[in-house]
Amino acid sequence: MNKRRDDTLSATKRICRRLQRLCLLGLTLGLASALPLTANATAEYALQGGTSWYRIFNPFLYSSSDPNPLKASDTAWSTDIRAALFLPLPTERSHLELTASASQMHYNFFDNLNYTKKQFEGMYVWEYDTWIRGRLRHRIDDRLYSYFGGNSPAPQLEVPHIREDQAELALRVSSRFDLPVTLTQQTLRYMVPSNAQPFNMDSNAAQVAIRYESGTKSTLSAGIKRTRVNFPFRSATDIVALDSGYTDQELFLDTAWRYSEDTVVIGHLGTVSRRFATYADRNSNLISAEIGADWHYSPKTTFIARIWDQPQANIEASNRLYVVSTGILGRMIWQSTPKTRFSLLASLENQKYQSFISGTTVNDSSGKDRISRLGLRFDYDITPRLALRVEGTREKTLSTGSGLDYPQSMVQISISYSFENVPGKFTFENQQGWNRARQQIENLR
Repeated sequence: MNKRRDDTLSATKRICRRLQRLCLLGLTLGLASALPLTANATAEYALQGGTSWYRIFNPFLYSSSDPNPLKASDTAWSTDIRAALFLPLPTERSHLELTASASQMHYNFFDNLNYTKKQFEGMYVWEYDTWIRGRLRHRIDDRLYSYFGGNSPAPQLEVPHIREDQAELALRVSSRFDLPVTLTQQTLRYMVPSNAQPFNMDSNAAQVAIRYESGTKSTLSAGIKRTRVNFPFRSATDIVALDSGYTDQELFLDTAWRYSEDTVVIGHLGTVSRRFATYADRNSNLISAEIGADWHYSPKTTFIARIWDQPQANIEASNRLYVVSTGILGRMIWQSTPKTRFSLLASLENQKYQSFISGTTVNDSSGKDRISRLGLRFDYDITPRLALRVEGTREKTLSTGSGLDYPQSMVQISISYSFENVPGKFTFENQQGWNRARQQIENLR
């Protein structure tokens, strides 16, 4: 059985390398076609530096009834540096995007949590003639672990490292249809040995689809996605309790219907079949569904809504078999004046889960959590380059099984200075009027 899994993994890696080579070939062709036109293309870049102050209540997410003295408030500050580049090669349809961010975090009381938050994303999108297109994407993300209930006797610093590489190649069958093939590799690595051994994760996914785009820029796609998840450092005891990995296979249907120039309705429907490597009695079949809309009510106001019922990717140290998330989210963005913007976000989510209980026998337990979130953000452009941001969030998790609730809140005040070489133009997608590199920075934040 192990040999068969190794053969499958090796085959997936070989296919991924071949697809990456094809994408690199397309990159070479795109660069070759760009040479005579590069002089007409304008690179857009943005640089940003700043500092932030935080006030955090209950950073380790203890229950409200827990007397632990670590259930306290703390202040923190960070030094922030961000940069981005948007480079047409040779046109906007074939372009390179690079975005990087680093924030040195300093805590007042919980100084054992001092660390550097790092993010990077690089993507090259290319087209060759009218019959083939592709995309290469690389992403890394290092940020503080989302603690839950502390980590007795004293929480340790944990900064999970996520790395993701993706290659996509699409053949155009006609002006409306194309056939995209996407391969994705993801790794998750922990610092703390008690987390690293059972929860370090390798994931390999392959997706094949057929995609239709109408004349109104509405899209419809259907396909199959197969994801193999492996936990390479689990001991024999861990495997008895948690298994060594699983494989998900999803049949899906996606749509983005542009009802008008101001309104887009999105939808997703899929069936997920999860098969575990060792214990077949843990196999499950799950439904994945989401519907939402982006409505640009006016040049100053945008509404975003989402409703979903879907399995949740487990990217945190956890002994849960699976988590099914059902929720609703609403967001409003209001550009009250040319210099001020307000953003309000509210969501309610139910997480139904089934967990393993470590031991020599295979047991499991189930439960349900209800999570409510509320966020408010205010942005003020003091000058075209100097900006102030004030943001507050409130989150509360209620465990319906135990009746315990876990509140957490944070206030952040940031000031930043940005330089852009090319002023942007106002569009619905870029309401602030930044150039594309500056928009990349905001998307990464």
